Amino acid sequence: MGKINYKSLPEKTADVISDMLYRENYRVGAKLPNEIELAKSLEVSRTTVRQAIKILTERNVLEVRRGSGTFVSSKLGMSDDPLGLSMICDKDKLVMDLLEVRLLIEPKMAALAAENATAGEISQLKDICRRMEEACRKGENYYETDMEFHTFIAGCSRNLVIHSLYPAICHTIILQENVTHDRLKERTLAAHRRICEAIAAHKGTAAADAMTAHLIQNQERIINKKDKFV
Repeated sequence: MGKINYKSLPEKTADVISDMLYRENYRVGAKLPNEIELAKSLEVSRTTVRQAIKILTERNVLEVRRGSGTFVSSKLGMSDDPLGLSMICDKDKLVMDLLEVRLLIEPKMAALAAENATAGEISQLKDICRRMEEACRKGENYYETDMEFHTFIAGCSRNLVIHSLYPAICHTIILQENVTHDRLKERTLAAHRRICEAIAAHKGTAAADAMTAHLIQNQERIINKKDKFV
């Protein structure tokens, strides 16, 4: 039994790196320190760090980009379709059901983020809002930044379960793109600003209310879109 429970040094190092990503709320696409810096801070060899990174890459936690470095994977340790959502044929109902789940989870998630977000995290959240507004002004697709915004708030909540579940829940944002083929743009940006401001002010109730209003706005958009074709 001792052998079954034994973890090698690279595996232990991988666990420590995973913990670091959570504690320091590394967002999707964030770059990790290089091998030398990691080896020094973790007090292990570069070979051990390299093996640990390989382990985390295989787990879909990290991705290595040749010539650029190591980054947090958008999969956040999950398979491409962990909930089997791609097998559901009725995408319209799936989008609505996913939004119902988000309404159950995300307002509380935003409230927890308002309670727990650090000054550095609030600065990063504002930066995500800024980049989303820039993309909107340029007429670029901003759904990836939209997902990054919500995923980052999940990290700020400090709830391990929400943080792990959210990449799957974010699937609804992509589905909304495919089902409705339109965005509210300015209303979405304004909603994100209200959520961000409430979190920055550490006002949990206001953050929850702003998130609820944002998700209901999305629900109404989809319902109105469907009614046009009835």
